[in-house]
Amino acid sequence: MNDKFLLNGRGWWLALVMLLLTACRTQAPSPTAVAEMPTLIAAQETPVVVATMTPTAVATTAVASTPPPTWTPVPTFTPPPTVPPAPIYGPNLLPNPSFEEGWYNRDGIPELQLPNGWAFEWDEGPTGFGNQVWDVYVRPETRVLPSSQLPPHEHPLFIYDGVCTIKLFKGFGAISFRLLTDVTLEPGTYTFEVNFFPDLVVGYNGDQKIWAPDPFSGEVQFLIGGVAYGWNYPTFGRKNTLQQTFTITETQNVRLGVWVRGRFAIANNGWFFDDWSLRRIQN
Repeated sequence: MNDKFLLNGRGWWLALVMLLLTACRTQAPSPTAVAEMPTLIAAQETPVVVATMTPTAVATTAVASTPPPTWTPVPTFTPPPTVPPAPIYGPNLLPNPSFEEGWYNRDGIPELQLPNGWAFEWDEGPTGFGNQVWDVYVRPETRVLPSSQLPPHEHPLFIYDGVCTIKLFKGFGAISFRLLTDVTLEPGTYTFEVNFFPDLVVGYNGDQKIWAPDPFSGEVQFLIGGVAYGWNYPTFGRKNTLQQTFTITETQNVRLGVWVRGRFAIANNGWFFDDWSLRRIQN
C-alpha cells in the first residue's frame, strides 16, 4: 500500500515536471529559433482634401443711386469769322441816275418819253411762251413822272430820290424792253444798283390791286458790256433792289442797264424805276 502510494506520488511529480516543461517550451522559443522580425511598411499618408468652400448666396437688394452727371465736353474755341471791311464807294458815275434831269421823246413818239442820257429798246413779235393771239410782245409806253402827277400816297411807293420816277407799262400786252446808258470806265471793280417797283396786276378787287400770282410774270436781268447776268424774279407790289458787281481790266466805253420781261398779257404790265447808281469800289 505504501509502495503503491509512493509510486503514485512519484507519478504525480513526474506529471508535474512534464507539465512545467511543456509550459516552458510554449512560452520561450528554442535557442536555435530565429525570431522573425516583422517587415515594417512605411505608412503612406493619405492626402487630406480640403473641400472648396462654396460661398453662401447672399440676396442682392437693388439700391437706387443717382447716376453721375453726363460729361459735357468743353467747346473748342472757334475764332470769329473774318468780316471783310465794308466797301468804300466812289461817286455815282451814271448820267441822270435819278431821272431828274429832263426827258425826250424817242423818235418823236409821245408815248416814248425817256430820261435824258438813257436809251430804250423793245421787242415785238411772238414771245415763245404760248401760241395764243396774245402771246406776242408789243411796244410798251414810257413816262418820266414828277411827283405832281402822282397821288401823294404813291410817292413813297415809286419815288426813291428827288421828285421824279420812270414808269414803263402796257395794259393787256406782253412786253420785253431794255433801258440802257453808256459810261466810260477805267480799270477797276464796280457795283451797279437799281431800285424798282413791279406793278404787275392781274385784276382788281374794288380799289385793291390783285398782284400777279405767277413769278414768271415779271423778270429782270443786268446787261453790262453785252453780257446778260441771268434773270431775277422780284417780289411784285413792293420796292426791290438789285446789285451786280463786275470788273473792268482796261479803260473802255461800257453800255449797261437792265432787260425787263413781262411774258404774259396781264391787266397791267407796269414797272417804276428810280435812284440807280454805278460806283467804283475804292478799297
